[in-house]
Amino acid sequence: MIEITDNSIVITREDGIEDTWKILFYYHNDERAKDYYFIYKDEDEDSIIVMASSDGVSLEECSEEELAEAEQVLEAYEEDPKIGEIK
Repeated sequence: MIEITDNSIVITREDGIEDTWKILFYYHNDERAKDYYFIYKDEDEDSIIVMASSDGVSLEECSEEELAEAEQVLEAYEEDPKIGEIK
């Protein structure tokens, strides 16, 4: 289960343990009806992972096709001059 607050996402695992991750950004894919979250831990900002959610309650791993798309989105995000000004 996930809970999104501000720029964080709290992931509750099946064993009840909660992990808090920071959200770099997310996007929605209309064709798949899924949201894709680019998340990282505070202690390791360079290790970004991508997770998908089709229901806003749970996360799932991305397929290879979804990961390829996410890489392109991340590259565009990092190259956007408006984003660079915010960082």
